Amino acid sequence: MLLAVLCLLAVLSFLIITTAAMSREHGEMQLARSSMMRARQLAESGISVASHPLIQAGDPLLHDQISAIESYDVKVTTEERLLNLNALLTAERLPLLERIFISWGLPLVDAQDIAATFMDWTDADDLKRRPGSAESLDYQQPGLPPNRPFISLEELDQVARVAELDAARPDWRTWFTLRGNGQLDLNTASAEIIAALTGTTLESAEKLVTTREGPDGAPLKSLEEAAAILGIAKSDTKNLLTVQGPTRHVESIGKAGDSHCGIALVLDLKGGTPRMVEWKEFSVKGPRLP
Repeated sequence: MLLAVLCLLAVLSFLIITTAAMSREHGEMQLARSSMMRARQLAESGISVASHPLIQAGDPLLHDQISAIESYDVKVTTEERLLNLNALLTAERLPLLERIFISWGLPLVDAQDIAATFMDWTDADDLKRRPGSAESLDYQQPGLPPNRPFISLEELDQVARVAELDAARPDWRTWFTLRGNGQLDLNTASAEIIAALTGTTLESAEKLVTTREGPDGAPLKSLEEAAAILGIAKSDTKNLLTVQGPTRHVESIGKAGDSHCGIALVLDLKGGTPRMVEWKEFSVKGPRLP
């Protein structure tokens, strides 16, 4: 009898402990879910602020500390800070793409062949532009190349000879976009991209970045000003460079406790009325700014 009672007490104790543990786990899951939802709300709040046409990079409204554990931080730049790959794939601009590949350390012939391979991907015919480029017979997968402009950066992985770019410059994909107006924004682009595209020295490009971002810096107001700093002819800037890209890129991170949510938005500001081009969420590891 005593043994039966002890067994019953042991079973009841086990059930109580298990139920308590499950309740605690459920409560923690609910709390984490609520925190993530709140973080997403805060990130969306930041997006709403940054979407206003009058908001500029560095505006105090792009950061808001709601409470000790809740905040959002927003980074505003332009999509024209990157190189529009499709815009470079023309007969007129292809030498610029070759120059960029050379700046990554590729030999001249390889740079020309790989640039031509990208052109073969987008042009309408099945003729190889160079002996070292690639057309349909050089691809094992049917339907490649598709003979149309790139529609996503993920397609880059399918282009012949991209392994050579990976070896020369592992982060090369981060230089390109398929958005924007095809010009490079000298107020938001990195010194390295500016130097590679324009052919100026990296030192001159870094001087330009210091001019616009230094302690006493201010945004560049004209292409004439930028050309003088870069040491290039004003004619070299025609239709290639700008000091005010019209496509806004916004990254907003909402924080609620230990939960973070990141949202990236691309807005076309041409015409005065913002038009959403792209919206996506991204993972955030730890409390960082975008």
